[in-house]
Amino acid sequence: MITFTEHAKTKLLKELKKLGITKQLTTKTLKNPDELLYDALRERYVAINWNHNIAILYEKVNNDITVVTIIYSTELKDTVNRRKKIGRWIQ
Repeated sequence: MITFTEHAKTKLLKELKKLGITKQLTTKTLKNPDELLYDALRERYVAINWNHNIAILYEKVNNDITVVTIIYSTELKDTVNRRKKIGRWIQ
């Protein structure tokens, strides 16, 4: 089951909807990410969708997924590479 924190819901409705980022796209990305990383600092997973410039940070317990936040950036590649380089996001 996939659930969204209040923060993630608000971000989708108020900011990301204008950019075409929806719950459906988020769910699709979680099921089939272009790249899957692990945030070693926050102990969360990161699902990347390169075509839509989004990184979805989520927690997973058993088969339950909780979306914590969604990062949208036209500079996503730079952000991901920077966090990989410092060892924060790992494969």
